[in-house]
Amino acid sequence: MSTKRRTLSGYKACRRCKLVVPEDAKQCPNCGSEEFALKWRGMIAVIDPAKSCIAKRLGLDKPGIYALELVEE
Repeated sequence: MSTKRRTLSGYKACRRCKLVVPEDAKQCPNCGSEEFALKWRGMIAVIDPAKSCIAKRLGLDKPGIYALELVEE
């Protein structure tokens, strides 16, 4: 089994809120930040943050796909 990590091609993660957005996005639709990371580890899909104990624990209050950890470039 390979341990090589791969990024999700065509997407990047907001450095402020970790929302995963298309690579051509100029601004995060969640928090308005213009700073992004091209590499991250793990993702979580939040559908209903009000009912998700994981979303609450991570401080996520809006639906979306979020990176769990940003990788420094």
